[in-house]
Amino acid sequence: MPRRRDLRVVGQIASGYILVDEPLAAWVVDQHVAHERALLDRLTDPEDDQMPTIQSLLIPEVVELSPQDAAEAADSLEELSVYGFDVEPFGKDSFRINGVISTLAERGDVGGAFREAVTAMRGTAPGMSREERILATIACHSAVKLGDRLSQEEMEALIKEWLTSRYPATCPHGRSICYRMEHKDIARKLDRH
Repeated sequence: MPRRRDLRVVGQIASGYILVDEPLAAWVVDQHVAHERALLDRLTDPEDDQMPTIQSLLIPEVVELSPQDAAEAADSLEELSVYGFDVEPFGKDSFRINGVISTLAERGDVGGAFREAVTAMRGTAPGMSREERILATIACHSAVKLGDRLSQEEMEALIKEWLTSRYPATCPHGRSICYRMEHKDIARKLDRH
């Protein structure tokens, strides 16, 4: 992993990847999965003083679920509130989302996150508990996306938060976050021996 004290955030490539340079190598960082990892760490660290708060939605969002998912959601309203979903039944298979954690309210697909969180409650994933599946879903929907243009300050903050996370090598779903290219290999590719 790049060492924070030696790196320089160069910029963004294709509105989805952050180029980071250090003395011996350049790193290409997937901004979505790096942010997802950092957010998941924040959501799972009870001592983090930057824990997201619940934010009321200006306009509540109504989400319709399949009958099976609606039954799961109805039985799990209290648990869903623990994960930051201020939600109430709103018809036969519909729910009104009145508030969510701040990271999701700021950037996320609130309805999609709610649907996937309910599905994650029923699902299984190797090596992940029910809580981990739900929090990974929330982190994924809260993270910056590929295609989001970021300012220099936003890129630097994202890289710092990612590199100080507990598991910076992979996202919660096991995908790689970054790719390293040694400067000497770049020089060799460009015939600069």
